[in-house]
Parts: sequence; structure tokens; C-alpha cells
Amino acid sequence: MKAGEPIDLADVLDLMLNAVCVVDKAGNFLFVSAAFESIFGYQPHEVIGQPMIDLVHPDDRARTLSTVDTLLAGEPNPHFENRWVRKDGRVVHVLWTARWSEKHQARIAVAHDITERKQMEDRLSHMAGHDQLTNLPNRVLLQDRLLTALATAKREQTCLSLLFIDMDGFKPVNDTYGHSVGDKLLQHIAQRLSASVRVSDTVGRLGGDEFLVLLNGIPEAADVLKVAEKIRNELNRAYTIDDLNLTLAPSIGIAHFPEHGINEQQLIQRADRAMYRAKSAGGNCSVVFSAADSERDEAL
Repeated sequence: MKAGEPIDLADVLDLMLNAVCVVDKAGNFLFVSAAFESIFGYQPHEVIGQPMIDLVHPDDRARTLSTVDTLLAGEPNPHFENRWVRKDGRVVHVLWTARWSEKHQARIAVAHDITERKQMEDRLSHMAGHDQLTNLPNRVLLQDRLLTALATAKREQTCLSLLFIDMDGFKPVNDTYGHSVGDKLLQHIAQRLSASVRVSDTVGRLGGDEFLVLLNGIPEAADVLKVAEKIRNELNRAYTIDDLNLTLAPSIGIAHFPEHGINEQQLIQRADRAMYRAKSAGGNCSVVFSAADSERDEAL
């Protein structure tokens, strides 16, 4: 461009790393800048005249259309995030700055790709709520899941049960063969626990060789005991680690809502107490919190 030569705004927009989009009132693309292809995978000519909403992730379409209605009412939105599906099928997270132009009967929006930032946030969030060794929910996430499950159970008048699991014989293995073997053993235990329950249930690690299993919506105590026994049998099977054949057995304590507790502290403490009764009985068994335990537990 020579000095004094008129500026071609389209050329300037094409130099921007963020994508500039112009959409008519019906929701169809009127214009997209060159950066649209780098973010969304489509060349401009592939989307002009096409409905914008078709490229939005299905789970975000209703929320996006609601935001469009707000824009059409004259309220600019400088910070709106949603997900789009690229031409290659990958999902991209986008931060939009958008407003409606009454004069041009179009909405003008600038798209900033924040996929990398969202992925980092997701990783950090996962790390904060999961045990780094087993990738199971940790104590913090377990408590959150339990609080949510209790709220649902109270609202819908359904049941839930808590299994407190401690592995008998883990400490001697860890002391004899070292932490490397012990860590691998815990990972195997976590895998077996996860495979023994439904997707709707939660398996978490409290710490050391202690695990918690949250079972949702199993109304019959006998069926909960069947799940506990299935877990016990799975954890009883020999573990082969670094050419070692190792055998452990679990002690499992069981507490039911609302019979044994109405809040998360009561349920965890009473499942823990039942687990210690299982351990005192020789281990390798499942024990349900009892009325006798309840009398000793009135201070909770």
C-alpha cells in the first residue's frame, strides 16, 4: 500500500489473527475474515450464506441462540464463550465479542480461539479433583460427589450407600518390595474397583490404601451387599506386578442413607466404623453398620 492510498478494510481484517464475522438477522454468514479458516477449518466461501448455528456444538446451540436474542435486543456481549465443531470434526472453544448493528441489520462478532486455555483449565481442574497416582476422584471431589448424591436422594426420596474399603496386607507388601511396587498395586486395585461398579457410581481414593465407593439408587440392602461381595472377590484375585504374585484382601464397611446417616460426615464415619469391625473380625469380609455401632456413635 502506498502512502495516501485508501485503506482496504477487508485486507486489514484478513491480517487479524482473530476471525471477524458478520451475520444477518436470519443467522446466516454475510462475511468472514481469512482467520476464520485457521480457527474453524472452513474457507470463507464455504460458509457465506450458511446458517451460523450449524457450526456451533449441539450442546451449546440453545445457549448461543439465547445470547443472539439478547444481542438483537441491543445489548452487546463482550465476553461470550461457546464451542464450535471444526471442519475436521475437532471441537474448538471460542471467546466472542459481539454486537448488533441496527443500521446494517447485521451482527458483528470477533472470534478468539481459547481452546488451548480451556484445555489447560480442564487439566488443572482434573488434577485438583483427582488422585495423581490412580486418577480416581480424591477426597475433595468425593465429598462433592457425595453432597450432590445426597441432595438428589433427599429430593427424590431414593437410597444411596457408601462402601469404605481398606486393603489388608498392603503395608507389608509396600514395606517389603518398595513404593514402586506399592504404587503399581494401588493402580491395579483402582482399576478393579472401577470395573466392578456402574458408570453412575463413584470410586475414589481417600489416601493410602483406603478407598470409598458411592453407590446410587440401589434400594435393597441385600443388593448393595452383593456389589460389596463382587468387589471383595475382585480384590481377592492375585496381582502380578514386576514378576511378583501378590495376594491381598479387603475389609469393607457399608453405610446406607438414610438408615445410617443423613449427611456426608455421618455416612463416611459410620462406613469407616463398619470397616474397622470387618478388620477386627479377621478382614476379607463386608460388614454393614449396626445398631450397636449407632449407640456408640451418638456423639457424631
